Amino acid sequence: MRVDAVRIAAIARQWPSDLRLVLLYGQDMSASQDMALRIARQFADPGNPVAVEALSGAQLGKDPQALASAASAMSMFGDRTLVQVDGLEEDGLTAVEGLLSASPGNPVVAIAGALKKGSKLVALAERSPAVAAMVSYEPALKDATRLIGELGAEFGLKPSREAAVALFESVGGDRALMRREVEKLSLYLDSDETRGRTAELADVAAIGVGQGDSDQFALATAVAGGRPALVVDLLARMPTARIVALRAVERRLVMLLGLRAVVDGGVSPQSAVEGARPPIFWKEKEAVAAELMLWSTPRLSRALGEVLAAERAIKTSGSLGETLADMMLISLARQAGSRR
Repeated sequence: MRVDAVRIAAIARQWPSDLRLVLLYGQDMSASQDMALRIARQFADPGNPVAVEALSGAQLGKDPQALASAASAMSMFGDRTLVQVDGLEEDGLTAVEGLLSASPGNPVVAIAGALKKGSKLVALAERSPAVAAMVSYEPALKDATRLIGELGAEFGLKPSREAAVALFESVGGDRALMRREVEKLSLYLDSDETRGRTAELADVAAIGVGQGDSDQFALATAVAGGRPALVVDLLARMPTARIVALRAVERRLVMLLGLRAVVDGGVSPQSAVEGARPPIFWKEKEAVAAELMLWSTPRLSRALGEVLAAERAIKTSGSLGETLADMMLISLARQAGSRR
């Protein structure tokens, strides 16, 4: 069945027992990846290093049974494993049909691009009650109030129209970047679901939207690029807002996971980076291509699971979450560095 962002938000809070698959597709890949990451967070488990299992669309095209097999596999470490498919294409129809005809098992999130009009895959998803399908179109300025309002609701924020437009324009409509700025605004206004706040244009100006996040960006690239010494230095400069930093690393890993699915399908890292949507900033292309050589799909999947688990641990009262998170980030950087 076709759903909207409100329904996806509900699924991100609690996966329904009768739901088998979430299909996120459309031109706005940033929005699809952001929604998939939100859903993945509920499956984070410190005791399960493989809380998220990654498959590529290319794999399913060659082996349609791989999806049903992954969904039916028993986890050795935790309750359920989330199966995430990146780069699902029309030739994944047989795999999805196999999943829906098999016995219920692990939940599946699939990210596809702009599927063609008349897509049989979309038709199957929209007529099946066990599938939640959402299409994301390239956002325009007229969508700013709605998009920022949806993101803000997760953090107890109600942005004014002027504030929403300013946030939207500052990041060029990229949903993942919008979320980052909304998170910063929420920290500034001390809001959450129980403490609602109104965000005005002056508040957006006060946090310097698009600015002040260089350390978080540098931390994500240092972890992915295998530079543990730099990670240690950056963590020392960031004594607070560890969850915001973790989410910057999450976004980097999610981006690499999507690109790695393309590489696994036979495309070179350089071509995958050049063809990325949304486009990768030209100064970052060389670094991202190099990172793709350091990380395989299984390694990215495990790393993402560890980062998600670290975030959950930080939110647990009385835990050493932040210390363990720092150790985990340094360890990931060391592992990547050993493959350089």
